[in-house]
Amino acid sequence: MKIRNLLLAAVAVSAIAGTASAAVSVNVTSYFDPDLLPTGQVLLADFNDPGNPEAVLLAGYTLQLNGATVGVGEGDAGYSGTLPNNSTNYLTVPGAATATFTSASGFKAFSLYMGSPDTYNSIRFIGDGFDETVSGANLFGGDSSQDWNWGARVNFSFGGAVVKQVILSSGANSFEVDNAAVAAVPEPATWAMMIMGFGAAGAVLRQRRRMVGATFA
Repeated sequence: MKIRNLLLAAVAVSAIAGTASAAVSVNVTSYFDPDLLPTGQVLLADFNDPGNPEAVLLAGYTLQLNGATVGVGEGDAGYSGTLPNNSTNYLTVPGAATATFTSASGFKAFSLYMGSPDTYNSIRFIGDGFDETVSGANLFGGDSSQDWNWGARVNFSFGGAVVKQVILSSGANSFEVDNAAVAAVPEPATWAMMIMGFGAAGAVLRQRRRMVGATFA
């Protein structure tokens, strides 16, 4: 890694440590690797299909684009800064545009590979009794130099709250991200199956104890 990149990483960690919202915890889990996900998270959207720009990879989730663009690639000309070490298409949210992820069951953590964070970029997290917004101005200290060499996996967690909607927006051109990932909340049916499984395991253990007691009586 170049010394310049190391310095950028150090500055980013320092800025992120002081997130403005106590309800949203933020940490960088990796640098310059768009494919490395945090432990326990799965890929939600890779933004690789311009023909189906609102495609998601997980059932129960939706992506709605309002002016945002899928299909921008590294080195493309235009209003979008490129994402370092990112060889695939990604999502660009220009000024006055939004990209909204929604899940009925919700999730407990969310992450993105981000490039060139700016003061006018923002992410809003909405859940039951939960509504918090973080921005480039108070989360990253803002990248006023528009440096396109910054790239990191940024992870957001919510202190036990369940978030059901994430809205990416930007006040100007642009907000660039790739490979959105989530740590999902298990569906009620999944919890029921787990509880039944624990109950069945306990019943088997109790039966074995009774059988052992009968053998040596």
